[in-house]
Amino acid sequence: MKRIQRPLATGVQASACAALLASLLAGLLTVASASAQTPAPERQPSADDVNRVAAQLYCPVCENEPLDVCQTPACVQWKAQIAQYLAEGKSDEEIVQIFVDRFGLRVKADPRAETPILWIGPVVVAILGGAFALIVIRRMTRQGRATQPIPPARSAPGGDEYADRVERDLKQNL
Repeated sequence: MKRIQRPLATGVQASACAALLASLLAGLLTVASASAQTPAPERQPSADDVNRVAAQLYCPVCENEPLDVCQTPACVQWKAQIAQYLAEGKSDEEIVQIFVDRFGLRVKADPRAETPILWIGPVVVAILGGAFALIVIRRMTRQGRATQPIPPARSAPGGDEYADRVERDLKQNL
């Protein structure tokens, strides 16, 4: 079998084919880069999702007020940040940790695990205070038994002019 050779395209046909191929390649690259730059549609978190995370944080302005019920401008801004983090796909724990890292433990609504001294300290102080009070009361009762109370001293008549005058005035007016 003999192969039949086809003649190569002429110069005009070759340049038209090359231009078509170049325009297809340019179009493909444009579409690929445009689709790579468009962000994936983000899931908009609901108000319940935001409040679930916000309930784990305290307001940065108001003292001891949970973030989910506070309406100060700072809290509204924090809730918007929480919504943004949730839209990015961060978990509740990651978001709380971001705020703790940025503002410290005082923003966390449940500091039990991180601050055991807050829970043990008052108990220790109460026990030490009770022991101190018990020691003081025992010492006072022991001293009271050992010494008899001294009756108040009465001045002898005529010894103190002022006291005599008060006594006389009281007897007259009563």
